[in-house]
Parts: sequence; C-alpha cells; structure tokens
Amino acid sequence: MGTVAMGGESSVDQDEAVRIRRVKSKDCVRLFVENGGACDVTVTLKVLTRNGRVSRIKPETATYPAYSETEAARIVAADPGKRWKWRCRFNWIQGGLRTRKEEGILYRLPFETGRSYRVVQGYQGALTHEGRDEYAVDFAMRKGTPICATRAGVVVGLKEDSKTGGSSEKFRDQANYVCITHADGTIAEYHHLHYEGVLVELGQYVEAGQRIALSGNTGYSTGPHLHFGVYSAVDGRRSESHPVTFITRQGTVRNPVEGKTYTAR
Repeated sequence: MGTVAMGGESSVDQDEAVRIRRVKSKDCVRLFVENGGACDVTVTLKVLTRNGRVSRIKPETATYPAYSETEAARIVAADPGKRWKWRCRFNWIQGGLRTRKEEGILYRLPFETGRSYRVVQGYQGALTHEGRDEYAVDFAMRKGTPICATRAGVVVGLKEDSKTGGSSEKFRDQANYVCITHADGTIAEYHHLHYEGVLVELGQYVEAGQRIALSGNTGYSTGPHLHFGVYSAVDGRRSESHPVTFITRQGTVRNPVEGKTYTAR
C-alpha cells in the first residue's frame, strides 16, 4: 500500500487508512503521518528536495500507532534566497516493526479445544513456505471447520467474497482471510477461508479461542486447509513471519512437524 505526494500541491494524496498531511508556514513545511486505522502501521517516507534541507523527527521507516497523528519530518530551504521544491513518496503496511522479541508468549492452536488436525506444511516448508511465509503453518481440515483465534486481538483485515481456488499461483489473491493484530504489533493471518465464512467484523476485539471463521479452499491451495502465520513489518513494503510457540495437548510445540497431528488444549 502506498501513495505519492508532490510538494506544492493544495492537498496530499491519501490512502484509506494512512495519509501524509502537510502544514506549511512561511519558511517551513511540516509533514505529519495520520494513521486512521485500528492497528499500528509501518511507513517508509522518503523526502526529496531541490535546495531543501530535511529534518527528521521520525526515521525514514517507522511504526505509527493506531488512530494517531505524528510529525515525521520538516523541510526548509537550504538557501532562502533561492527557489526550492520538495516531494515525498511513502509506502505503508499494517503491523509494527518488531524491535524486540517477545519472550514467553504462547499461542493456542487455531481450532477448537479437543479437535486434532494434521500439519501438511510446517516452518520452511518446501512447497510455499519461504520468504515472507517462512514460519507459516498449514493444517489440513475439511471445509467449514471452525477456526479460532490463537491469541487475543483486534480484527484489522478480512475477505470473504471469494468462491475461487486452485493449485495455480493465479489464484493467490483469491484467498479469503482474517487478520488480527496483537498487543505487541504483530498480526496473525488466517487464510483460505470459506466463502462468506468470516464470523467477525473489522475493529472487533476477539479473545483467544474465540471462533472467527470457517475453513475453506479459496486462493492458491492444493486442497482444503488453513494457512496460519504471525507477521510483522520489515519496512513500508515488506513483512516477515515469525516462529511461534503453541500450547497443545501433546505439550508445548515450538516447531510444528510436518505430518504430525496436534490437539488443541
């Protein structure tokens, strides 16, 4: 997600949740990042000038809290006697920068207590778990299986209007999903959900273990399953996944084993 703003315009381009607002005075332009969304976002804001000097209030890539307005930079003329111009470009994604590893956080399995499902692709799985999805987990399950939140948080993204799926990458953007942000700024993603199978609303707070959706087979998928991963931002364009520790009836699981079945506690 992102937008481009040019200095000298009467307004600055905006996206649905994040925009850059300028405040102009006689000898200075102040740039503010406005985050109107329900979760932290990470913004990469680049400022280019001609005969200008940029003072950074926030780093070029920084995390901005939900529902916030934060001054990010100030621009002044390097030589006030000459004409000067500026422009800025920014990109943003949901989620915060992971500045430190949270210790001791345990995740529930993403299905109902007492239910057991097999891991069909674990961390660094050879089929698709590389790059951004290096630490995602896929659980095989029939369509319509209740999906539960692994951790408490706020719903910040969802899609449930797709009926399409298949084993070709052309279906990648057809997956239904729910995204839930946590207190540490990470975001859990639940993918391949059933058509009209989302049971929560944007902005809703959910408890760990609460039903949030029904599983399906939408998007880039070779068969009915749930894709689960926890992500944080790298910069305003990219995110990365993180290994998590699950609590199960088989004990604490730090690296889900492909082919093994786990039971929710």
